[in-house]
Amino acid sequence: MDPAPIVQWRVIYALMMREVHTIYGTTRLGYLWALVHTMWHICIFWGIRTVMGVRAPHGMHILIFLLVGFGTFHVFSKSINKCMSAVSANKALLTFPQVTPVDLMISRVIIVWCTEMTAGFLFVCIGLLCGIPIYLNDIGGLLAFLLLTPLLGLGVGMICASLAVLFPTLEQIIPMGLRIMFFVSGLFFSATRIPSDILKYLWYNPILQIIEWGRYCLSRGYPVLNYSLPYLIVLTVSSLCLGLLFERYVRRRLK
Repeated sequence: MDPAPIVQWRVIYALMMREVHTIYGTTRLGYLWALVHTMWHICIFWGIRTVMGVRAPHGMHILIFLLVGFGTFHVFSKSINKCMSAVSANKALLTFPQVTPVDLMISRVIIVWCTEMTAGFLFVCIGLLCGIPIYLNDIGGLLAFLLLTPLLGLGVGMICASLAVLFPTLEQIIPMGLRIMFFVSGLFFSATRIPSDILKYLWYNPILQIIEWGRYCLSRGYPVLNYSLPYLIVLTVSSLCLGLLFERYVRRRLK
């Protein structure tokens, strides 16, 4: 008999394949459409800022600047949205004893992360072909940055999904909160340009810290802000623990 962790990962893999086929298998472009959709937002802002002659701060190329901002926020926000709709979209699968709501959420977050990573890789390849300078300043920090973002999205997503079972109104409130975060998380501006008396409050936003950290890892002259790695790790671990705790509490209400 296979150990429980192996069975769980097989279930997650099967859910991922089902999710990809269900969402993208009915269109001619298939999974390519997800990449086009992700890249489209970055291309729009890239084109607008290029036409206006606006350059990214601190010598960083505008493509990499926007890629880090939009890619990070898309992983975080899409993970939350996918977690909140995971159970309602796959409720019939919960009749199988091997499948749990956590498996549904994890499989969806992995798909979101892989999609954004693939889109980012394609952008980097396009940038290199176009002669855009791309630097790797901190490979360890980059790996941690790429790992923390989906984990934080999963943790917050599980919390939101569980609370939405108890308070259904949150399903409308949380997307509104994510729209506000879109404008205050540094997607198309640098935190170094914000006055210090305002930044000290915005700095509690973990996505702003993660984005600025990612930009530092992929540039030469980007300044090192006082982002707090312990704060990001504690927040991520706490959200995962609370998310698992809340999910177990509301699981019986899903049956």
